[in-house]
Amino acid sequence: MARFFVPRKELQDKKGSVSGPELDHMRRVLRLRPGDRVTLFDDEGWEHEGVIRSYTDRLGEVEILTSFQSERESSLDITLAQALGKGEKMDLVVEKATELGVRAIAPFLSSRTVPRLDRAKMERRQARWGKIALSATKQSGRTRIPEILGVSDFPALVSRSWECDLKLLFWEEESRLSLTQLRAETPQLGSLLLVIGPEGGFSSEEASEAMRNGFKAVCLGRRILRTETAALAALSIVQFLWGDMG
Repeated sequence: MARFFVPRKELQDKKGSVSGPELDHMRRVLRLRPGDRVTLFDDEGWEHEGVIRSYTDRLGEVEILTSFQSERESSLDITLAQALGKGEKMDLVVEKATELGVRAIAPFLSSRTVPRLDRAKMERRQARWGKIALSATKQSGRTRIPEILGVSDFPALVSRSWECDLKLLFWEEESRLSLTQLRAETPQLGSLLLVIGPEGGFSSEEASEAMRNGFKAVCLGRRILRTETAALAALSIVQFLWGDMG
């Protein structure tokens, strides 16, 4: 059954109003007609199964038949801080990180980040990442669309006051602490921040700066991973160790 995002305020009296790009997708891309069944999900974690009743130029009216709270969200609140990569790597990270259950994605620039974009290009990319996150949320059956935070530089990222139980910096030169070792030290976690570096990795100065700000440096193993691979591997492992995978 096709899924569409509708803000909670647009769900009233057993009716849901679909508008904007979601209406275009419903009406013009999928060519759904009155009488077809759909699922709506809102920004408070609820899903609503219903039937399309009518269309106007700007709205699709859906009659809600049943509503229930989704159980597909992980109990682990993860923020992924991802260094910008070349080309469309960030698109892939946003899509797969959404499927893997992150609550927020924080793009950032480090000393070894290759793409340096002007403000207009950065705003266009952020808008695209938001659309990718929405699409991946719908595909994966989630109800919470990850928040895409504004792009920051590395010093601002690590000095920010993050409300989380643990802050992890993935650094290829760290060989003393693995995630499985960390799991033995910290068996219970409610939230964490993962920081993944660019293609060239973090400098030793950046790693030291992060650790001065309360981060733990951890490794993902003996092999050097591409930035997008590292992000998805880290997310999968932490969801297995502390979250809802496996």
